[in-house]
Amino acid sequence: MTQGKTSFQLLDGGLPSTSTLSTARSVRPSTNFPGLYELMPCEGELTTAFKATESRLSKLLEDRSRTGRDLHDSVLQSLYAIGLNIEAARRGRNDQTVERKETDDQIIHQINQLIHEVRGMIRELESGSIQEFDLSSELSTLCTTYEQTGQLSVKLNIQRGTMDVLTHEEEREILNIVREALSNCARHAAATRAVISIRMRDARIQVSIQDNGIGFSAAGQPRGYGLANMEARAKRLGGALRVQSKKEAGTHVIAEFSLEPELTSI
Repeated sequence: MTQGKTSFQLLDGGLPSTSTLSTARSVRPSTNFPGLYELMPCEGELTTAFKATESRLSKLLEDRSRTGRDLHDSVLQSLYAIGLNIEAARRGRNDQTVERKETDDQIIHQINQLIHEVRGMIRELESGSIQEFDLSSELSTLCTTYEQTGQLSVKLNIQRGTMDVLTHEEEREILNIVREALSNCARHAAATRAVISIRMRDARIQVSIQDNGIGFSAAGQPRGYGLANMEARAKRLGGALRVQSKKEAGTHVIAEFSLEPELTSI
């Protein structure tokens, strides 16, 4: 066996094969491992594989185009309508104060920014260049959005190196868990401060969202939609969600899951 490399033998029923190799595929000596052989795909298999790849690519392009149309016809138009309704309501009010005007301007600015981002997503879908998802940037933008409302101060603590081990699927689920938790802080908990922490302990990732809101008594009460949604996302990552809360003592949401074990050589 070549040092530093792992070689494989052709097996037949779990034992080294002594039978004649099928002539459906060509066989050639391995260039990397003397004494072993490599199976070469036949022409028919290459044609089948190419057609399957072509079919998958065609479906992906169709899905990409359909997603772009849905974003334009549904999401973008709805955002336009919301902005117009806010403008119309502002013009129809007689008790327009400086504070109310600033709040309306801030909401309209956020809607316009979201419209700009959605249009950028549509352009990327049409051009075929999807921007890489970056969890740190998404979380920072989310925190800034809540900070701008002036109702919730959010601190973000991310342990160095944690983002490097996460898959895109894990990053998106973490973002959705944090987004749901912050929404609960602002809408239900009447919190003024929240701390988001993402850290790695051994081979586990822990996502923590803690606020100083009114809290609640979890004893004997069914979980609401928001908590159930976060719990489902944690389970999709193979982990679990814990909620610690007391009345007038804030709420602490913890999502934790294990990283997939790395394969090691024997």
